Amino acid sequence: MKKLFITVMMWLFFLPGGACFGESAETYYPLKEGMVWVYSTASDKRGAGKITVTNLAPREVKGRSGVPRKWDVDGNIKYYFIAKDSKGVYRFAEQKGERGEPQETKPIVYYLKEPVDRGTTWDITAKMGEDELKVNVTVESVREKVQVPGGTYNDCIKLKHECSGPTKEGGGDLSLTAYEWYAPRVGLVKSMFTINRSAKGEKGQVRFSENTTYQLESFKP
Repeated sequence: MKKLFITVMMWLFFLPGGACFGESAETYYPLKEGMVWVYSTASDKRGAGKITVTNLAPREVKGRSGVPRKWDVDGNIKYYFIAKDSKGVYRFAEQKGERGEPQETKPIVYYLKEPVDRGTTWDITAKMGEDELKVNVTVESVREKVQVPGGTYNDCIKLKHECSGPTKEGGGDLSLTAYEWYAPRVGLVKSMFTINRSAKGEKGQVRFSENTTYQLESFKP
């Protein structure tokens, strides 16, 4: 299950348009203590698995107060420290394992940015294995209806993530395309992403491709 854990960490992974949607970023990325999400995962390369995400009590890390989100991926534990400001909801630190030392995320990574409206766009830096790539995130649409094992959710926002670039391993190219759906007052309910890799000197010729889907199974508010 170690490979599944690495894939999850990779997962972890928009100009204003039209009329403003009106909801804040925290509406779609709630930080209330005690909330629990359970996701099912399915990959055409790594099989199936479960992820449990829990909001813990706020604490201070590196001089900044935030909410630790505990990720349990088949027994592999990691914490992401989340906070909010006038720009949106972001991650500022992370910790591996129960006894690990929190490390700052530099630069901070915004999961959602204001305004939460179709066309809002921003860039983040994401680590994918040994590679570090710039990912463009865009709010593609709002008010979508999404059906997952945990229920049917209305008024969801849909995000698109895109990145591509050379890799350190093997000297080829890597590209990622991902879609996420967030429901109001619930958070992430579904994610789908595709990773493509090409070998050195074979740009455009995919040598490895992986498709993964995450769906919400249960939610405790």
